[in-house]
Amino acid sequence: MSNIKVRNANYLKNYEIQLHFATNERMTVDLEHFLSKDQFSDLKDKEVFKNFKIEDGNLVWENGAEFSANFLYSRPSEDELSCV
Repeated sequence: MSNIKVRNANYLKNYEIQLHFATNERMTVDLEHFLSKDQFSDLKDKEVFKNFKIEDGNLVWENGAEFSANFLYSRPSEDELSCV
């Protein structure tokens, strides 16, 4: 789907974030699996991880790390993230 946007996001615990999409769908994602990649390694620090914001419907951090809404929305059908 194109034009998917995160409307709201709440840190839950560890590396889990509850997402509220503009489609009125909600899901919980666990991003820990992705933090081993170089561009996300700073997010292993939970205090850094907790300090995300939403820009243009995507999750972003001050260090430049970003997860697009389309990526997050498409992941639950795969084993890499969990959808609750």
